[in-house]
Amino acid sequence: MNQGNVLDKLQIKKEKILQQIGELGDFRQGSLSPRYRKCGKSYCHCAKEGSKGHGPLWMTTRSVKGKTISKAIPIEEVDTTFKQIDTFHQFQNLVREYIETNIKICDARLEKGKAAFMEAKKKG
Repeated sequence: MNQGNVLDKLQIKKEKILQQIGELGDFRQGSLSPRYRKCGKSYCHCAKEGSKGHGPLWMTTRSVKGKTISKAIPIEEVDTTFKQIDTFHQFQNLVREYIETNIKICDARLEKGKAAFMEAKKKG
């Protein structure tokens, strides 16, 4: 397959990836997990041995510049938040694919330039 054909196919792939990224919708980075707490009252059910405590309180966590950022998520938004986190993982995968496609484009252009140089060298 000639280099022009390869470049055309890679450019089309690059455009498709960008289109997919644009169609993703809302996403959020991080993880979502339930948290339980004990209130400290000796007569409360949470004070009994083996009790998880009060909850769950759903929290997202993510790291920003080395610091953990947490946010409480209302129970009615837990499913939506899981979907947003899943969409973020799709975003990450598309970005990786976009980067690899760009590298392949750069490599194909190098090869095309090398082939053109060799052709010109043959002609003198």
